Amino acid sequence: MITVRARPASSRADGRRGAVRRTVAPLAAALFFFGPALAFVAGDRPARIENRRLPEFPALSRGWDFFPEAEGWATAHLPLRLYAVRGNAMMSELLFGHAPSHATAGRPDYPRVVEGHDGWLYFGDDVTEACRPRRLVADTIGRLRRLAGIVRGSGRRFVVTVAPDKTTVSPDRLPERFPGRHCLDERKREFWAALKAARLPGYVDLLGPLERTQRDSGMAAYWRTDSHWTERSAGLYGAELARALDPGLSRHSRLVRTGTAVRAGDLGGLLGMPLEETVERWRLDRDGVRRLRQDDHELPVSFRTVHTSGLASLYRPRTLLVGDSFTRNSLPWVLPYFADLTYLRSDAATRVGAGQVARKIAESETVVVEIVERHLVGGRVEMLDDAVLAALERAL
Repeated sequence: MITVRARPASSRADGRRGAVRRTVAPLAAALFFFGPALAFVAGDRPARIENRRLPEFPALSRGWDFFPEAEGWATAHLPLRLYAVRGNAMMSELLFGHAPSHATAGRPDYPRVVEGHDGWLYFGDDVTEACRPRRLVADTIGRLRRLAGIVRGSGRRFVVTVAPDKTTVSPDRLPERFPGRHCLDERKREFWAALKAARLPGYVDLLGPLERTQRDSGMAAYWRTDSHWTERSAGLYGAELARALDPGLSRHSRLVRTGTAVRAGDLGGLLGMPLEETVERWRLDRDGVRRLRQDDHELPVSFRTVHTSGLASLYRPRTLLVGDSFTRNSLPWVLPYFADLTYLRSDAATRVGAGQVARKIAESETVVVEIVERHLVGGRVEMLDDAVLAALERAL
């Protein structure tokens, strides 16, 4: 006689869980490996969710740098990445009460976004650049001086300005403690002290005017959920630049408040949870100024704008304006001061080559360079790389 013994309830439960695991695990693996490919076939395409454009596939000529850059390209272009980021952010907020951090193997864990008081967000790259610098501050300042010497030595006028970080101009809503707070503060103090002591030719200060305007008006110079300054601050940037080039350009010029609007800041996107805020809108009026034409054939790397005016004066020398996202966001408050201005992205050397950057400068009479503080603090400025400076020396 065969005796059949019933398994204990716990054993039966373990068996069911094992069966579920054996079923779910292959499905999860298949989704992990083939989900992005299926999403791509279904029409999903990578979207820009970070505070920069999607990277282009690196050239093989980059040498050993090709491999980490290719890995970064693949990560940024992965279909369904946006939903993965949002899910990760939601889980981190739910379980731990703060946004996720993103560590690099063997390195400290710095936040992608620093969450401050009253709903304020700060760009984590301010911290990363300060705590993992590529160059010494003295080296970066020396390269700025070398760039100024090359351009000025060729008979051209040179102007350079620094777009301060939000963590520098509006630090009062930063949390008291977060990873990298100490090295962020130390590196910033070192940089601004060195920049002031350097007395660079053609330097236009924006930090002082931004801090004064913010203090006197009681209005924040930067948006709450964005890494960039407000439209009013963009107008200040244009006005300070114009004043440095020709004080007479301020006549017949007004910065006019036009109302409010709702916009989503770039830092909410980094959290995977787009956040909106109500912001003030501003417009630059310059009497009699109108655009004659804009040549867009080199977009998004470069374009040329030509203005004429029946009343307000214009800066006449052919001008090249090299800038990053701060300048791109501020162009409506900068372009109307110039009769003939060509805008060039600060990463143009990577996109079109150092020789093309040198050619643009050679075609200009005045060269204006804007660099965001965090790139200078971290020593990661393409315009100051050896290849670009050498190409400029050859061309000029």
